[in-house]
Amino acid sequence: MSSPSQASIPAHTTRQSALKGDIARRRAGLGLLVFLVALPVSWWLFSRLEPIWSEIMPLEGVAFMAAATLLGAALAIAPLAAGIGFLLAIWFGVDSVYQPRTRGCALLDRVIIAAGLVVWFAPVLVALGSAGRALYEGRVHFVRPPRDYFLATDPIAFWQGVGFWLIMAGLFGFLAWRYWRPRLLPTAAAQD
Repeated sequence: MSSPSQASIPAHTTRQSALKGDIARRRAGLGLLVFLVALPVSWWLFSRLEPIWSEIMPLEGVAFMAAATLLGAALAIAPLAAGIGFLLAIWFGVDSVYQPRTRGCALLDRVIIAAGLVVWFAPVLVALGSAGRALYEGRVHFVRPPRDYFLATDPIAFWQGVGFWLIMAGLFGFLAWRYWRPRLLPTAAAQD
């Protein structure tokens, strides 16, 4: 009897034998695809909202409700899908670099790691930048609810605002470091 060929092996058997890095890389690719499709759709919807709405406005009854509901759903889902796709692409992409794979690409791995580091540590930089800007301008500005605390007129609230940004930078930095430490320094993380 001859041995079965690769083509006759069921798909679920080959999927189970795939390495974790390959599975994570495919998931990252799917997330990136969702991001690359949803981002231009989202941009197009929001940039063409007025003409689209002017087409819906003359409708009446069920047609108006259906069109308005579909537009609202598209406006809600497209940016959400783009954001989730981007985050999943980064998450699974970084995960794929540190998992066993059938083949690797050093340049792509470096790009994925660099993108992951930027995404994970960007909130730290934003919070530190906000604290630095507050110190430079002498005022802390919060958007929601709109508030401004000036060093000259309200020093306690000003320093509380600067402290808030520094605490947030520390929190974001701690979370990012906890995520990246076992990946960047595996021997030091294994000793803890």
